[in-house]
Amino acid sequence: MTIEMKNELLNLPSLQLKMDNIVFDNIDTKPNWSKAYEQLDELLQKVAFNFNNYIEKNNGEMPPSTTYWTLYMDITSKLLYFTGLAHSNLIAEDDVDARAHVIELYHISAGCIPNALLENNEELISEIKKSIQQLNGQQKVDLQVAENLENCMEKFYTFTKTYQ
Repeated sequence: MTIEMKNELLNLPSLQLKMDNIVFDNIDTKPNWSKAYEQLDELLQKVAFNFNNYIEKNNGEMPPSTTYWTLYMDITSKLLYFTGLAHSNLIAEDDVDARAHVIELYHISAGCIPNALLENNEELISEIKKSIQQLNGQQKVDLQVAENLENCMEKFYTFTKTYQ
């Protein structure tokens, strides 16, 4: 699966379309959790590699707070969530390590949502909380959301260093 590039940046509409197609075909329409996880995880790995590559090319500097990077992180937060969702449907109930990994993906997803406190992100945050509750049985789930885009990118960057 290739991701289109434009001026050395990911083509975000193309990335969004790929993610949407995977979710629609393998989660929404007729659940095929293994195929969804395989494709979403591959896409997430490529996004993580792209993000690390960008930072490396810019001497370790985080990307600027622009509309492009806000959209990038918005797509990334959803990609993290759907990757976790697909993975959670493949693991055994007694697999504590896999459950911890999925819960970590959910927390990182919440931490990568730019403008998390805006009303249009309430549904995603609510879904993340419900997904965590289903995995760990806790009634109350505390999520740490980023205060600004820079925090989102820092959280994702920390994750990308361990993900590849």
